[in-house]
Amino acid sequence: MLNFFDERKPWVPPAVVAVLTFICHLAFSIWFYTASPTNAPKTTAHLSGEAYLASYPGWDTEHEGDGAFYNRGAVEVLRTGIPRTKSGLFMEHAPLYAYFLAACYKLGGLRLLAMAIPQAALSGLTALLVGLMASRLASRYRGLAGFAAASLVLINVRLAGYAGYPGPTSLLLFLFALAVWALVRAQSPKAYTLFFGAMILGIYTQAAFFIIASGVGLWALLAFWRQRERALLVGAIVLAAFAIAKPAISLSMDRSRETHSSEAPTTVLWEANNPYYESMTALSLWERRPGNNWSKWKITPEQTARFNDYLQRAGGNDTRAALLWIRENPRDYLELCCVRLRAVLGPITGQMSPLNKMICIVTWLLIFPAGFIGLWRLRQTRFAGLALLVALVQVAFETLVIAGWAPRYRLPIDLMLCAAAGTIYAVWFGGSLRGSSPAPDKTLAQAG
Repeated sequence: MLNFFDERKPWVPPAVVAVLTFICHLAFSIWFYTASPTNAPKTTAHLSGEAYLASYPGWDTEHEGDGAFYNRGAVEVLRTGIPRTKSGLFMEHAPLYAYFLAACYKLGGLRLLAMAIPQAALSGLTALLVGLMASRLASRYRGLAGFAAASLVLINVRLAGYAGYPGPTSLLLFLFALAVWALVRAQSPKAYTLFFGAMILGIYTQAAFFIIASGVGLWALLAFWRQRERALLVGAIVLAAFAIAKPAISLSMDRSRETHSSEAPTTVLWEANNPYYESMTALSLWERRPGNNWSKWKITPEQTARFNDYLQRAGGNDTRAALLWIRENPRDYLELCCVRLRAVLGPITGQMSPLNKMICIVTWLLIFPAGFIGLWRLRQTRFAGLALLVALVQVAFETLVIAGWAPRYRLPIDLMLCAAAGTIYAVWFGGSLRGSSPAPDKTLAQAG
């Protein structure tokens, strides 16, 4: 056992966990989307071609579901070289993922395994990178820290599920882990290039990543102000330029033909701030209304009338309707903010099944308490400063605008907490592993 955690080879334990992560996430994701007793859309590993595409809800209709939506972008890349939606619009909010998925289908054919194997491999690489972060940050028991941090990625059932479904989460988390690992590993031009480059790729992988990128840019500016490293200022400017270009492309598009809700970013504020949520209290669980199979909430004619009235008064503009509702219902909006704050920081939402809630509570208890203790112990490091700023920006957005129905957009923060938690578990259990009490902390790595 001690040889496995040899301090001279701290990369070995997270590497072993990475291989296990690939195997377990692949097996779980295939089972989850082919045979699990859940309401997740099902396919089979034997379907291929058009039959495989048709197994995703809404395929080739005017209202393609999320899986069909991303498959559409990949198919259009294979057909024309440009990711487009069913309505013919450029898929500007996730073009990089469309090219990644198209490459998977190009190599393996239009089938489940062609997507699930590469995405499970990305999960394994993410576990490895998170483990290497923890090993680098730990002042002692580095192998154990890397093992613990990578294991927290391994047991993340939600991340495992994303491996077998068309969606950008697996690719995005790999890019984010790669960026943070580069920052933790070194402070050099090459490290900064990889850090900011991976962040820029993340912006074009998932629409909501601009929130995380904003926190990263803010951190870079503050770090430059404190330390006058020109590379941080240049990186922040380049990151901002690419981040601004994305919504500029979106706003310049003619959306009169759009058919999928993901094609209309201006509807986000109204989707989560409207009369349907007025019956929520500060103690309610966050949920989509309507559209939640686990909810006891039922829409009433009065709520429908109020919903339509706000849209009519706003001239059909969703954003103006949301702002009008917020201005006229400040108490309801404040209660919604409390509900969303608990959703983004807590383990569960009202969108989850009872079993899913239990799993998420256990995972949260393993990651969040130890993770924040770890950030406190690492408070003099760049890693901790980055994690806290990114978390503040993400929490603020999800509280004030819209929180994820499941904590998917929070996953980059979860990864950083996994790395921090790994250093704490190493301190807590390292002495027991060696049969002695742990020595006092040494100077933390990467202080700055």
